[in-house]
Amino acid sequence: MASNGGAHKFLSVILRVCEIGCGAIVMGILGHFTYILGDYNAHADGRIVYAMVVAGLAIIYSFLLVLPFNVLFKAFPIDFILFVMWLIAFALLANRAGTCSGDWYWSYWFRYWNIYDNFWDDWYEYNEYPGGSGCGFWRTVLAFSFIGMVLHLLSGILGAYVVQNYRRLRDGTPTPATRTERLFGRRPKAVAAGQNVGMRSTGPSVV
Repeated sequence: MASNGGAHKFLSVILRVCEIGCGAIVMGILGHFTYILGDYNAHADGRIVYAMVVAGLAIIYSFLLVLPFNVLFKAFPIDFILFVMWLIAFALLANRAGTCSGDWYWSYWFRYWNIYDNFWDDWYEYNEYPGGSGCGFWRTVLAFSFIGMVLHLLSGILGAYVVQNYRRLRDGTPTPATRTERLFGRRPKAVAAGQNVGMRSTGPSVV
């Protein structure tokens, strides 16, 4: 791609680094939780597994495209796919426990997240900080899932803009006559007549 501007490259690097950070945070928290589940032979909720898969794919993809080469902007459709995947992951997790409450949160997330501590100490902590010590981590997962979703949407829009702008520069800015010719497959009569008159008036004169 032949583009002289560097702002889109700088913005792309910032977005990719932030995408990697969001994916790493979600993967780290959910990975720690599944590690606890493994110690107690408890099953991992399918929604958590799906969110970890999305986070892993986002990390790998953003890491591979973090360098601001113009040709990499052509991969913008994948950003829209990851946007949809993050959207689904966020919706699934928020549907489980949008806040630190509900049967699933108390019997699953709160129970296993605080399983290494004394339950009654955590219960006392809940009275001081509603949701217990796991609440902040759960809200962090939701927050960075949403942020990652938005970042990939912005990367997709940026990539689509850069690719479309390159195509306009490559093909040249079409004039109204060119647009009409492309639309109807022929030149407008007024333009053609004007060109014919011009050719006759500028033709070689006979002395």
